Amino acid sequence: MPHRIVFPERGRAVLQEFRLPDMADDSVRVRTIHSLMSIGTETAILNQKYDPGTHYDRIFGFPQLKTGVQAVARVEAVGASVRDFGEGDRIYMRMAHGSHQVMPEALLSPVPDAVDARDACWCGLAKTAFRAARAAPFDPGRQVLIIGAGPVGQMAVRWARSANVGLLAVSDLSARRLGHAERGGATHTLCGDIAAQLDEIGAMNGGAGPDVVVEATGSPAVFPSALAAAARFGKVILLGDTGFPDRQHLTSDVMTKGLTIQATHDSHDRHGWTQRKVDELFFNSLLAGRFDVGGLITHEFPPADCAEAYALAVEQRGDTMGILFDWSQSDW
Repeated sequence: MPHRIVFPERGRAVLQEFRLPDMADDSVRVRTIHSLMSIGTETAILNQKYDPGTHYDRIFGFPQLKTGVQAVARVEAVGASVRDFGEGDRIYMRMAHGSHQVMPEALLSPVPDAVDARDACWCGLAKTAFRAARAAPFDPGRQVLIIGAGPVGQMAVRWARSANVGLLAVSDLSARRLGHAERGGATHTLCGDIAAQLDEIGAMNGGAGPDVVVEATGSPAVFPSALAAAARFGKVILLGDTGFPDRQHLTSDVMTKGLTIQATHDSHDRHGWTQRKVDELFFNSLLAGRFDVGGLITHEFPPADCAEAYALAVEQRGDTMGILFDWSQSDW
Protein backbone atom coordinates (compact mmCIF):
# COMPACT_ATOMS: atom_id res chain seq x y z
CA MET A 1 0.00 0.00 0.00
CA PRO A 2 1.42 3.49 -0.86
CA HIS A 3 2.34 5.80 2.01
CA ARG A 4 2.50 9.59 2.34
CA ILE A 5 3.42 12.19 4.93
CA VAL A 6 0.46 14.27 6.11
CA PHE A 7 -0.28 16.92 8.72
CA PRO A 8 -3.46 15.63 10.43
CA GLU A 9 -3.57 18.66 12.70
CA ARG A 10 -1.53 21.71 13.56
CA GLY A 11 1.98 20.83 14.69
CA ARG A 12 1.83 17.09 13.92
CA ALA A 13 3.33 15.12 11.00
CA VAL A 14 2.62 11.40 10.46
CA LEU A 15 3.13 8.73 7.82
CA GLN A 16 -0.11 7.16 6.62
CA GLU A 17 -1.32 4.72 3.99
CA PHE A 18 -3.35 6.09 1.08
CA ARG A 19 -4.92 4.88 -2.14
CA LEU A 20 -3.64 6.05 -5.50
CA PRO A 21 -6.12 7.47 -8.02
CA ASP A 22 -6.92 5.48 -11.14
CA MET A 23 -4.68 5.89 -14.17
CA ALA A 24 -5.89 8.03 -17.09
CA ASP A 25 -4.60 7.84 -20.67
CA ASP A 26 -2.26 10.81 -20.05
CA SER A 27 -1.16 9.63 -16.58
CA VAL A 28 2.15 8.31 -15.33
CA ARG A 29 2.49 6.21 -12.18
CA VAL A 30 5.80 6.69 -10.39
CA ARG A 31 7.61 5.36 -7.33
CA THR A 32 9.44 8.05 -5.36
CA ILE A 33 13.18 7.81 -4.77
CA HIS A 34 13.76 10.99 -2.75
CA SER A 35 11.72 14.03 -1.75
CA LEU A 36 13.15 17.26 -0.35
CA MET A 37 11.50 19.35 2.34
CA SER A 38 10.74 22.98 1.51
CA ILE A 39 11.59 24.00 5.05
CA GLY A 40 10.14 27.51 5.23
CA THR A 41 6.86 26.82 3.45
CA GLU A 42 6.20 23.42 5.00
CA THR A 43 6.88 24.47 8.59
CA ALA A 44 4.70 27.56 8.07
CA ILE A 45 1.86 25.27 6.96
CA LEU A 46 2.52 22.72 9.71
CA ASN A 47 2.41 25.34 12.46
CA GLN A 48 -0.19 27.58 10.78
CA LYS A 49 2.17 30.55 10.59
CA TYR A 50 -0.10 32.71 8.47
CA ASP A 51 -2.94 35.17 8.89
CA PRO A 52 -6.59 34.48 8.06
CA GLY A 53 -7.53 35.62 4.58
CA THR A 54 -4.06 35.14 3.08
CA HIS A 55 -3.33 32.83 0.16
CA TYR A 56 -1.89 30.36 2.67
CA ASP A 57 -5.20 30.36 4.51
CA ARG A 58 -7.16 29.84 1.29
CA ILE A 59 -5.03 26.92 0.10
CA PHE A 60 -4.01 25.06 3.25
CA GLY A 61 -5.85 23.60 6.20
CA PHE A 62 -6.05 20.46 8.31
CA PRO A 63 -5.85 17.65 7.66
CA GLN A 64 -3.18 18.71 5.14
CA LEU A 65 -2.62 15.85 2.71
CA LYS A 66 -0.12 17.49 0.35
CA THR A 67 2.97 18.25 2.37
CA GLY A 68 5.80 18.67 -0.15
CA VAL A 69 6.52 20.10 -3.57
CA GLN A 70 9.68 18.47 -4.93
CA ALA A 71 10.63 14.86 -5.53
CA VAL A 72 12.50 12.54 -7.87
CA ALA A 73 10.89 9.26 -8.85
CA ARG A 74 11.07 6.36 -11.29
CA VAL A 75 8.28 5.55 -13.74
CA GLU A 76 6.40 2.32 -13.04
CA ALA A 77 3.61 2.56 -15.63
CA VAL A 78 2.30 4.94 -18.29
CA GLY A 79 -1.11 5.61 -19.81
CA ALA A 80 -2.03 4.83 -23.40
CA SER A 81 -1.40 8.37 -24.73
CA VAL A 82 1.89 9.05 -22.88
CA ARG A 83 4.75 9.65 -25.31
CA ASP A 84 7.56 11.37 -23.39
CA PHE A 85 8.17 8.77 -20.68
CA GLY A 86 8.52 5.02 -20.37
CA GLU A 87 8.90 2.46 -17.61
CA GLY A 88 12.17 2.89 -15.71
CA ASP A 89 12.69 6.59 -16.60
CA ARG A 90 13.64 8.99 -13.82
CA ILE A 91 11.45 12.04 -13.47
CA TYR A 92 11.23 15.19 -11.38
CA MET A 93 7.82 16.28 -10.07
CA ARG A 94 6.30 19.05 -7.99
CA MET A 95 4.42 16.72 -5.71
CA ALA A 96 3.84 15.85 -2.07
CA HIS A 97 5.95 13.57 0.10
CA GLY A 98 4.67 10.12 -0.85
CA SER A 99 5.96 6.71 -1.91
CA HIS A 100 3.93 6.69 -5.15
CA GLN A 101 2.07 9.20 -7.30
CA VAL A 102 -0.16 9.20 -10.35
CA MET A 103 0.31 12.40 -12.32
CA PRO A 104 -0.37 13.85 -15.78
CA GLU A 105 2.59 13.51 -18.13
CA ALA A 106 2.63 17.28 -18.69
CA LEU A 107 3.58 17.94 -15.05
CA LEU A 108 6.74 15.82 -15.13
CA SER A 109 10.29 16.59 -16.24
CA PRO A 110 12.94 14.07 -17.33
CA VAL A 111 16.04 13.82 -15.12
CA PRO A 112 19.25 13.23 -17.11
CA ASP A 113 21.06 10.00 -16.26
CA ALA A 114 24.20 11.89 -15.22
CA VAL A 115 22.39 13.97 -12.58
CA ASP A 116 22.42 12.59 -9.04
CA ALA A 117 18.90 11.96 -7.71
CA ARG A 118 19.62 13.93 -4.54
CA ASP A 119 20.89 16.92 -6.51
CA ALA A 120 17.85 16.76 -8.78
CA CYS A 121 15.56 17.28 -5.78
CA TRP A 122 16.68 20.93 -5.60
CA CYS A 123 14.91 21.59 -8.87
CA GLY A 124 11.76 22.97 -7.25
CA LEU A 125 13.47 25.54 -5.04
CA ALA A 126 15.79 26.39 -7.93
CA LYS A 127 12.72 27.21 -10.03
CA THR A 128 11.32 29.42 -7.26
CA ALA A 129 14.60 31.34 -7.05
CA PHE A 130 14.82 31.52 -10.85
CA ARG A 131 11.79 33.80 -10.76
CA ALA A 132 13.88 36.29 -8.76
CA ALA A 133 16.81 35.85 -11.13
CA ARG A 134 14.61 36.82 -14.07
CA ALA A 135 12.84 39.66 -12.25
CA ALA A 136 16.04 41.33 -11.01
CA PRO A 137 17.50 40.48 -13.54
CA PHE A 138 20.78 38.86 -12.51
CA ASP A 139 23.06 40.25 -15.21
CA PRO A 140 26.86 40.37 -15.45
CA GLY A 141 28.22 43.14 -13.24
CA ARG A 142 25.04 43.69 -11.21
CA GLN A 143 25.48 44.48 -7.52
CA VAL A 144 23.29 42.01 -5.62
CA LEU A 145 22.42 41.55 -1.94
CA ILE A 146 20.49 38.45 -0.90
CA ILE A 147 18.92 38.60 2.56
CA GLY A 148 18.35 35.10 3.89
CA ALA A 149 20.61 32.10 3.23
CA GLY A 150 17.99 29.41 3.69
CA PRO A 151 17.27 26.85 0.95
CA VAL A 152 15.62 29.24 -1.52
CA GLY A 153 18.21 31.93 -0.75
CA GLN A 154 20.94 29.40 -1.56
CA MET A 155 19.35 28.77 -4.94
CA ALA A 156 19.24 32.53 -5.59
CA VAL A 157 22.96 32.75 -4.72
CA ARG A 158 23.75 30.10 -7.31
CA TRP A 159 21.65 31.67 -10.07
CA ALA A 160 23.40 34.98 -9.37
CA ARG A 161 26.85 33.38 -9.48
CA SER A 162 26.05 31.53 -12.72
CA ALA A 163 25.02 34.88 -14.22
CA ASN A 164 28.41 36.41 -13.32
CA VAL A 165 27.04 39.26 -11.25
CA GLY A 166 29.66 41.61 -9.83
CA LEU A 167 29.04 41.95 -6.09
CA LEU A 168 27.19 39.03 -4.51
CA ALA A 169 26.58 39.74 -0.82
CA VAL A 170 24.52 37.50 1.46
CA SER A 171 23.16 38.29 4.93
CA ASP A 172 21.86 35.74 7.43
CA LEU A 173 21.71 35.07 11.16
CA SER A 174 23.43 31.69 10.78
CA ALA A 175 27.17 31.42 10.16
CA ARG A 176 26.67 27.83 9.00
CA ARG A 177 24.22 28.89 6.32
CA LEU A 178 26.57 31.65 5.21
CA GLY A 179 29.25 29.01 4.76
CA HIS A 180 26.98 27.29 2.23
CA ALA A 181 26.49 30.66 0.50
CA GLU A 182 30.25 31.20 0.25
CA ARG A 183 30.68 27.78 -1.34
CA GLY A 184 27.90 28.71 -3.75
CA GLY A 185 29.69 31.85 -4.90
CA ALA A 186 28.93 34.68 -2.46
CA THR A 187 31.66 37.33 -2.54
CA HIS A 188 30.65 38.94 0.77
CA THR A 189 28.82 37.48 3.77
CA LEU A 190 27.32 39.33 6.73
CA CYS A 191 26.31 37.42 9.85
CA GLY A 192 23.72 38.94 12.17
CA ASP A 193 20.71 41.25 12.12
CA ILE A 194 20.36 42.96 8.75
CA ALA A 195 19.29 46.21 10.44
CA ALA A 196 22.72 46.41 12.11
CA GLN A 197 24.52 45.84 8.80
CA LEU A 198 23.07 48.75 6.82
CA ASP A 199 26.14 50.99 7.12
CA GLU A 200 28.39 48.20 5.81
CA ILE A 201 25.96 47.43 3.02
CA GLY A 202 25.66 51.11 2.11
CA ALA A 203 29.42 51.25 1.58
CA MET A 204 29.23 48.59 -1.14
CA ASN A 205 29.11 49.43 -4.82
CA GLY A 206 31.32 52.48 -4.37
CA GLY A 207 29.12 53.81 -1.59
CA ALA A 208 25.88 53.47 -3.57
CA GLY A 209 24.76 50.16 -2.07
CA PRO A 210 23.48 47.16 -4.03
CA ASP A 211 21.22 47.92 -6.97
CA VAL A 212 19.33 44.63 -6.47
CA VAL A 213 18.19 43.39 -3.05
CA VAL A 214 16.53 39.97 -2.83
CA GLU A 215 14.46 39.49 0.33
CA ALA A 216 14.44 35.71 0.73
CA THR A 217 13.37 35.34 4.37
CA GLY A 218 9.64 36.07 4.13
CA SER A 219 9.89 37.88 7.46
CA PRO A 220 7.90 41.13 7.57
CA ALA A 221 10.45 42.58 10.04
CA VAL A 222 13.16 42.33 7.38
CA PHE A 223 11.27 44.26 4.69
CA PRO A 224 12.15 47.79 5.94
CA SER A 225 15.85 46.86 6.02
CA ALA A 226 15.63 45.52 2.48
CA LEU A 227 14.27 48.88 1.36
CA ALA A 228 16.94 50.73 3.31
CA ALA A 229 19.72 48.58 1.82
CA ALA A 230 18.82 49.18 -1.83
CA ALA A 231 20.68 51.75 -3.90
CA ARG A 232 18.95 54.81 -5.33
CA PHE A 233 16.67 53.70 -8.17
CA GLY A 234 17.34 50.11 -7.13
CA LYS A 235 15.02 47.13 -7.12
CA VAL A 236 13.82 45.03 -4.18
CA ILE A 237 12.73 41.50 -5.08
CA LEU A 238 10.30 39.76 -2.72
CA LEU A 239 11.28 36.10 -2.98
CA GLY A 240 10.35 34.99 0.54
CA ASP A 241 6.63 34.21 0.69
CA THR A 242 5.32 35.63 3.95
CA GLY A 243 2.20 34.40 5.68
CA PHE A 244 1.77 37.87 7.24
CA PRO A 245 1.57 40.37 4.34
CA ASP A 246 -0.35 42.92 6.41
CA ARG A 247 2.77 43.32 8.57
CA GLN A 248 4.93 44.36 5.62
CA HIS A 249 5.00 48.14 5.43
CA LEU A 250 6.52 50.60 3.00
CA THR A 251 9.01 53.14 4.27
CA SER A 252 10.00 56.55 2.94
CA ASP A 253 12.94 54.89 1.14
CA VAL A 254 10.53 53.81 -1.59
CA MET A 255 9.73 57.42 -2.49
CA THR A 256 13.02 59.15 -1.70
CA LYS A 257 15.15 56.59 -3.55
CA GLY A 258 12.70 55.81 -6.34
CA LEU A 259 12.71 52.09 -5.60
CA THR A 260 10.98 49.36 -7.59
CA ILE A 261 9.44 46.48 -5.65
CA GLN A 262 8.86 43.24 -7.57
CA ALA A 263 7.12 40.24 -6.01
CA THR A 264 7.96 36.81 -7.39
CA HIS A 265 6.27 33.46 -6.91
CA ASP A 266 6.87 29.93 -8.07
CA SER A 267 3.66 30.05 -10.10
CA HIS A 268 4.74 33.04 -12.20
CA ASP A 269 5.35 31.30 -15.53
CA ARG A 270 6.20 34.20 -17.84
CA HIS A 271 7.84 34.60 -21.26
CA GLY A 272 7.78 30.87 -21.88
CA TRP A 273 9.65 29.90 -18.70
CA THR A 274 7.49 26.94 -17.77
CA GLN A 275 8.30 24.31 -15.15
CA ARG A 276 9.85 21.93 -17.68
CA LYS A 277 11.92 24.66 -19.35
CA VAL A 278 13.37 25.87 -16.02
CA ASP A 279 13.99 22.27 -14.97
CA GLU A 280 15.96 21.66 -18.17
CA LEU A 281 18.04 24.79 -17.57
CA PHE A 282 18.73 23.73 -13.99
CA PHE A 283 19.83 20.23 -14.98
CA ASN A 284 22.04 21.56 -17.78
CA SER A 285 23.60 24.03 -15.36
CA LEU A 286 24.35 21.20 -12.93
CA LEU A 287 25.99 19.13 -15.65
CA ALA A 288 28.03 22.09 -16.89
CA GLY A 289 29.30 22.90 -13.39
CA ARG A 290 27.64 26.33 -13.34
CA PHE A 291 25.35 25.38 -10.44
CA ASP A 292 26.80 23.57 -7.43
CA VAL A 293 24.47 22.05 -4.85
CA GLY A 294 27.12 19.88 -3.24
CA GLY A 295 26.86 19.70 0.54
CA LEU A 296 23.43 21.31 0.72
CA ILE A 297 21.71 18.10 1.84
CA THR A 298 22.46 18.27 5.56
CA HIS A 299 20.01 15.67 6.92
CA GLU A 300 18.34 12.49 5.62
CA PHE A 301 15.40 10.67 7.17
CA PRO A 302 13.30 7.62 6.42
CA PRO A 303 9.69 8.76 5.92
CA ALA A 304 8.64 6.96 9.12
CA ASP A 305 10.74 9.50 11.05
CA CYS A 306 8.91 12.49 9.57
CA ALA A 307 7.91 13.87 12.99
CA GLU A 308 11.58 14.03 13.98
CA ALA A 309 12.48 15.65 10.65
CA TYR A 310 9.95 18.46 11.04
CA ALA A 311 10.90 19.01 14.67
CA LEU A 312 14.49 19.49 13.54
CA ALA A 313 13.41 21.95 10.85
CA VAL A 314 11.47 24.03 13.41
CA GLU A 315 13.79 23.87 16.40
CA GLN A 316 17.23 23.94 14.75
CA ARG A 317 16.60 25.82 11.51
CA GLY A 318 19.99 27.53 11.49
CA ASP A 319 21.71 24.13 11.52
CA THR A 320 19.69 22.70 8.63
CA MET A 321 19.62 23.24 4.91
CA GLY A 322 18.40 20.34 2.81
CA ILE A 323 16.23 17.81 4.68
CA LEU A 324 15.74 14.76 2.48
CA PHE A 325 13.27 11.91 2.80
CA ASP A 326 14.66 8.65 1.38
CA TRP A 327 11.80 6.52 0.02
CA SER A 328 14.06 4.03 -1.76
CA GLN A 329 14.78 1.77 1.21
CA SER A 330 11.22 0.73 2.05
CA ASP A 331 9.25 -2.15 0.62
CA TRP A 332 5.91 -0.41 0.16
